[in-house]
Amino acid sequence: MPLPTLLALVILPSSWLLERSGRLPAPAKAWAARLLIQLIYPCLILGSLPLSIQQNELLALWPLPLATAILLLLGRSVGRHALPYSQLQDEGQRRSFVFAAILPNYSYVPLLVAQALWGDRGMVLVMLSSVGADLILWTLAVSELSWQGRFDVKRLVNPPLISLVLSLFLISSAGATLRAAAASFFPWFKLVGTITIPLSMFLLGVHLARRTASLNDGRAQWLLLVWRLILAPALMLLALRTALPPLPVPAGAILLLVASMPGAIVTVVLAEVYGASPDLAARHVFWGHLAWLVTGSFWLWLSTFTL
Repeated sequence: MPLPTLLALVILPSSWLLERSGRLPAPAKAWAARLLIQLIYPCLILGSLPLSIQQNELLALWPLPLATAILLLLGRSVGRHALPYSQLQDEGQRRSFVFAAILPNYSYVPLLVAQALWGDRGMVLVMLSSVGADLILWTLAVSELSWQGRFDVKRLVNPPLISLVLSLFLISSAGATLRAAAASFFPWFKLVGTITIPLSMFLLGVHLARRTASLNDGRAQWLLLVWRLILAPALMLLALRTALPPLPVPAGAILLLVASMPGAIVTVVLAEVYGASPDLAARHVFWGHLAWLVTGSFWLWLSTFTL
């Protein structure tokens, strides 16, 4: 098992215990989240994608970001149509419900699993699939969560998405000269980026330990779990078997992995930022990841002989 993965598995319960005991200062959590999003994860992208994928291979992998984006769009429709059955009355809870239906944990936990199962190649494919998710997240998804409910192009100017676009440019023939000139920097980017998985597991442990208010949201939580853990991966598997073109190994399994994930950790953070319901989001993140240990194992096992 790679050292960053092993370290992450130690950090996850440690951060849970620290947060649960109240010994973790709030500024440390905010600092870790900003560091991960604004520096560490972008470095992982720049240090891995341009070195791991060639232009001709990139053309063959176009279904990854497209299928992920379609999955999130479908989640938006499911969330809106399921909202009347959720019995949620509070406006903030309703917005968090739809957002959680849209956004799976499409990067940090899949990066951990992909590295453990397929090494650096798996991590690169997770990052490539995240292009579609990032576009939907910072356009339609955030608009659903905010009071304004409208698209703001400024949200697209963020370090992860910028690093993804830059990496895709470097892979293209147009960026070949710049890629050769910057070759000596890529190992340094990758070195900094190795902190991504341990730091993301630190934040996951913190949010899993979050103490939430007692909410009358049982039906809403069940609806989210059924969609995120059962229906979404089932639909992705059906698409991989019938609609999408054949993908190189393990690209199909990566798509199924992403589709099988519960709501993203960032759901809690953004619910706080936009005045929605971080408690509903945190409860889904907790129960979703706990249940995913069973359902996610099933979908990964199924992918071994169906894809």
